[in-house]
Amino acid sequence: MERRIPTRLTAKEGRAFAFPVGIAFLVIAGITWWRGHELATQILGGLSGTLIVAGLLIPSNLGPVYRAWMGLALAISKVTTPIFMGIVYFLVLTPIGFLRRLLGGDPMRHSPVEDSYWSSRPQGKRQGDLNRQF
Repeated sequence: MERRIPTRLTAKEGRAFAFPVGIAFLVIAGITWWRGHELATQILGGLSGTLIVAGLLIPSNLGPVYRAWMGLALAISKVTTPIFMGIVYFLVLTPIGFLRRLLGGDPMRHSPVEDSYWSSRPQGKRQGDLNRQF
């Protein structure tokens, strides 16, 4: 289910990549300038300027840059996604499960109604409610 990253972009796609990323680099360059990191400011400012100018002049030729950017994003997500999901599981879902068990809740156990586990429905709702499900 992996989507193929194109090597050539349309002008619209090139600008849609170059401007937000260029502006993000510009914002980060401003933060590094404010914090007094001169070399990082120059590097990030140069990247920002290059991307914004390329987005204005040659947006359809930014395919290789976009491809490299998406490859970096994929590599980062391979590391961060399992860590984030583990944190969510152990810090959110596990305590909720423990609390439910402590309070006696079990979503898999239902009490039968009139010696049956079937749910009765009102007479008017029985007919045709399975038609056109989607």
